[in-house]
Amino acid sequence: MTAVGLSILAAFGFASSAVLARRGMQAIFPLPGVMVSLIVSFTFASVMVLLFAFSDIGTIPRVAVYWIIGLGVINFLGGRSQNFLSANLIGASRSSLFISTQAPFAAIFAITFTGETIHPVVALGTAGVVGGLLFASGNSILAGWRADKVYLLGYLMALGAGASYGATNVMAKQTLQVYDSPLMMTALSMMVGILVLSPLVGASALHSGVIRAGNQGLLKSLASLRHVAAAGLASGIAVISLYFAVQRADVVVISPIVSSSPLITLFLAHVFLSRLEQVTPQLIAGTLLAIGGVGLVILGSQL
Repeated sequence: MTAVGLSILAAFGFASSAVLARRGMQAIFPLPGVMVSLIVSFTFASVMVLLFAFSDIGTIPRVAVYWIIGLGVINFLGGRSQNFLSANLIGASRSSLFISTQAPFAAIFAITFTGETIHPVVALGTAGVVGGLLFASGNSILAGWRADKVYLLGYLMALGAGASYGATNVMAKQTLQVYDSPLMMTALSMMVGILVLSPLVGASALHSGVIRAGNQGLLKSLASLRHVAAAGLASGIAVISLYFAVQRADVVVISPIVSSSPLITLFLAHVFLSRLEQVTPQLIAGTLLAIGGVGLVILGSQL
């Protein structure tokens, strides 16, 4: 039950981060926003290490270092950066739907690389997740393609983020088998993410600036920075919760629960982003179908 509770906390954290990032990026370009959020996440994780895992700092095996480097690159270059970019292009509610594909991706990677097996009910649940995503998107993909081809890029980035998050769930499990310190693993992987993203963020800042043109007033810019920073804090809590959950249970159980975050994102988007995003009945129905698929994945993983 502890692992399930941590997974639910991670889902709330990721959903809150998506909505906060969407609000913050109204005045800040996505990649600088990713860096601000990641620095806040790293600071929070580092404080947790100093408070609760200080003795783990000098006991890192060499093989764990390689896993942590890969985890930082895939999670933050492949995951968070595409997550923020897709939310900026198509909205937090729609991007979160495709990011929830981390559950089937995690199952695929776990089966392929770690030898786990999949129950038929899990396969049925995976199909439900995919079907829910397609139903929720409806004609919006085609409509967005006709209106603006960049719109389709947002869906592809969200799908890429889902694949990256699915891979990191499996990699985190493998890392914890050789270095059982979720807090240190989180902080070090975030440090790797900062180092990898720095050149891209620097190039983006030089080309486009940090603050979006057309937004007036220092107060508005500071408010946007606060939202992005809060998104980083929420993500930091979510990542730590996820890694502690993976430490206690199998990936095929944890990933589907975390993938339920779109339902939370829809609610938060309806409350806080009503002027930015439209939550339609079709979107809600598709989300419920996808969440039902997640439920089947959880059920099948227990059979």
